[in-house]
This record gives sequence, structure tokens and C-alpha cells, in this order.
Amino acid sequence: MKSKYIYSLLVMILCSTCFVAIAQTKKKDAQTVETLKDYFTPVSDQVSRPDSEGFIRRWTLLEPISKPNSSNRVYTDSYLREAASALYFNEQFSGIPYDGMKITTVNKEQLYWHSLDAKNFYVNLLRFAEGHNKQFFGQVFWAATVINCEEDLKDVRIASGANSAAVWFLDEEEVLLMSNDRDLIVDDCMSKRLTLTKGQHIIRGAIFIGPGMADFCLRIVDNNGKPINNFTITSLMKKQK
Repeated sequence: MKSKYIYSLLVMILCSTCFVAIAQTKKKDAQTVETLKDYFTPVSDQVSRPDSEGFIRRWTLLEPISKPNSSNRVYTDSYLREAASALYFNEQFSGIPYDGMKITTVNKEQLYWHSLDAKNFYVNLLRFAEGHNKQFFGQVFWAATVINCEEDLKDVRIASGANSAAVWFLDEEEVLLMSNDRDLIVDDCMSKRLTLTKGQHIIRGAIFIGPGMADFCLRIVDNNGKPINNFTITSLMKKQK
């Protein structure tokens, strides 16, 4: 009889613990939605296009990785190239991240990718980090998006603004280095002229944040600075087979 009582008591304690954990998870999810709702919406399985001014709003964002700096003055060309080429996690430059994908950093921290549509022309990384209960100062944020060109796009440039510094890659090749302590300015920096062949391309970025704001914007422009919009933007909703 005594053993049955102890067993029943243990079951009750276990169930209570589970209920508390579930309630805490639901509360955390609700807080995340509340924080992000003014800045992002979850993506659907439908393709997207650049907005009326050519900005790409659909991105898959990785929860931030610690990269502490006491000042933004360290963001020189050499620092950024070394920092962006350092290994933070496996498949850093290979494959396409998908919504809900979990990675483990070299420091054994488990982080998740999130596919989102920005409500503004810029992506607010500070609110993204805050919404996922992550630190936003002294971090590096990884962002990725997949574009599908309907035809060859010749003599185009990737144009970006970022706060504080960033390095952008097209199909694993560095195409734009944004050094120094920058503010978010539309088309603040542009790549050299590029040719995007018909088909799929992936744009990746490493955005470095010291003390201060955290956001970026990006679009593709022609040789005269006019926004390009004849491509679609997709985001994987599940793991590729």
C-alpha cells in the first residue's frame, strides 16, 4: 500500500512539472509573437517579390551568436573579413537554411533559424533578438535569402545599408564589404557589377553589431541605381530532402 502511495505521489509531481513546463513554453511563445508582431510576419509557402522600391523583405535569420566588442571602431576591412570567414557553425556557407532548423555553434550553443517577412523595408535585428530572448549587443547575425531570377540579370549590383557593419555573399562568394561604424542608409554601399544568371541564387550576410542599433536593408539595382524586381524570393519551410 505504501509503495502504491509513493508511486501515485511521484506521478502527480511529474504531471504537475509537465503542466508547468507547458504553461511556461506557451507564455514564452506568446511573448515572442507579441514582440515580433510589429516588425515581422511568419512566411507562408508562397513565393514573394521585392517590394515597390525593390527591397527584399523575406529572410531566414539565425539567432545571434556572441561576438563581443566594446566599440564599433574595430570594424575595419581586415577585421570583418577575418570575422566573417571564421567558423561559427557547420554548413555556414553550404546548403540553404530552413525555418526551424537547429544548428550547434563551435561553442556548443544550440540556435535556430527563423524565416520571416519584414513589415518594413529594413530588417530590425534588435527586435528579432529581443523576441527570441537573446542578447543583441556584441553579436553577429547571419541572414540568408533565396532569389529566383526569371532571366539573366546583367550589370546589376547588390545595394545595402547596415547598422553597424556587414559582409554579404552571393553563392558563397564575398560581393560586398561594409566596414566602419555605419548607420542604416539606403544603398549606403554597393557591390561591383554582377551577372545573375537565370535560376536560383542565395544571398547570405553576416551583420556585426557592437553597442548600438541593429538592422539592415538590401536590394538589387541596375547599373543606373534603379531597383530590379523581376525575380522571386523563396524561403524553405522544411528541410530539403
